[in-house]
Amino acid sequence: MRKSLSFVCIGSAVLFFAVFVHNDGNAQGLATPLTMQGLDNTVLQSVASRSMGGLLFNQQDDASLMFANPASLSTLQGIQLSIAGLQQSTDVSQTQQWYPQKYYPELSLLMEGLTNLISNPDPTKPGVVFRNAGDTVQRPFDAIGPNWTHLANNSLPVQAFVSMPFSIGKTELSAGVGFLEYANLTGYYQNNNILAPAIGSQRPLPILLPPATDSVHAYWYQYTQSREGAIYGYGGAISVNVLEGLSAGISGMLLSGTTDDAETQVGRGTMFFVYSPQNYFAVDSIYNHISRTGTSDFSGEEFTLSAEYRGRYITVGGAVKPPTTITRKYQTRVVTDSMGVHSDVSLGDKDEMTLPWRGTVGVSLALKENLSLGFDYELRPFASAVYKNASGTESNPWLSASLMHVGLRYVPAPWLSLRAGVREQAAVFQEDGAPIGDEPIGYTIYSAGLGISFEAFRFDLAYEYAHMKYQDLYSTNVNLNSQVTNSVVAGISYELQ
Repeated sequence: MRKSLSFVCIGSAVLFFAVFVHNDGNAQGLATPLTMQGLDNTVLQSVASRSMGGLLFNQQDDASLMFANPASLSTLQGIQLSIAGLQQSTDVSQTQQWYPQKYYPELSLLMEGLTNLISNPDPTKPGVVFRNAGDTVQRPFDAIGPNWTHLANNSLPVQAFVSMPFSIGKTELSAGVGFLEYANLTGYYQNNNILAPAIGSQRPLPILLPPATDSVHAYWYQYTQSREGAIYGYGGAISVNVLEGLSAGISGMLLSGTTDDAETQVGRGTMFFVYSPQNYFAVDSIYNHISRTGTSDFSGEEFTLSAEYRGRYITVGGAVKPPTTITRKYQTRVVTDSMGVHSDVSLGDKDEMTLPWRGTVGVSLALKENLSLGFDYELRPFASAVYKNASGTESNPWLSASLMHVGLRYVPAPWLSLRAGVREQAAVFQEDGAPIGDEPIGYTIYSAGLGISFEAFRFDLAYEYAHMKYQDLYSTNVNLNSQVTNSVVAGISYELQ
């Protein structure tokens, strides 16, 4: 028995490291290693735009849009300086519900931490016979439960911009430079009941029965991953008035950022399942702890081209981002303690993600002199994004999505602007066990805000609420995942005319 348990332990550790080296999956229900997670969480730079569902073609005199819609710089009336900051809270949780199994009904009670409600059989009572380990109550060797909650708060400056209009001969232009948070990479995930091999995985097969003369072994562990940090952008933009009401622009920025990464695997036990002549399973204790801590340094660049036509009652525009490659250089310390064996190894290498063409088109309608409604359609063909790991192997781990943005602005007074909006959002992965393949997890972001002008100053405030929830479905259990995000963004700008 001890030899088999040691084999399972060592084999699972090898499997763990193998997964870290190479991963092509587009779901994260089990132990998906940290690579490029969070890179898709790009930040909307304009406070006014965020309060209106992320519209890019319904804003005027807003320099903070220069990296999303550089053509909008043509609406500047003078030299503008602007800064903005963010306060955000994220509540992530997971609740597990395990189904009773036909051949191993006690497994669900063990995984949900409920075996403490069952008394041990009394061998002194008539009819109580101990034939094998399955005739006793299997209990966990730790106090780890199936469910967890993680709350995080972020408070940081998001952006700073300086821009101005000018002319060369009869050509009117506008230019600006800025610093911004490009992508928020902070994230957290945990699963307290992982079995390796994943005997409860619904795909490709449900739980397998062991041969009549043998048993199936599984390693039981807890997995946790966290990343803190962001990628920032530094660059500039320029726009030109091509014709009356028609402008075009281009922007470019260098990307750079560092994150603190951590992953842990804590062994909870080893299980063996027997099918014949009596169906039973048993769990044995094991000590196995693997931690990976280190940093990731991201670098790259991004360009945006856009065009916008502004009429009296309608505004239409489009923006595209050409393909770009973002490189991650990482340094990781791997500490392993397993069954009396200790190792401490430092690793370093790099991987990269190449993002495809992306774009947004939009239209804004002036319903009244002081009321406007806008629609944007965002195309994110991330299924074409190419991830190249340290060994040079390429894969397409992300999923594509098409997203709608809707926003409304009402100006009851010249100094006050009221805004509201809603936009679709999508993760780049799907639910484990999803009945329809290649369908990313979608959710909705609701927003509202206002703008107050006083002489040359303008204050903008936006609030966003998002609730992403999804189910990872297996033949043994379902994991109910939830992430609630509340964001408050405030910005102030000064325009010298």
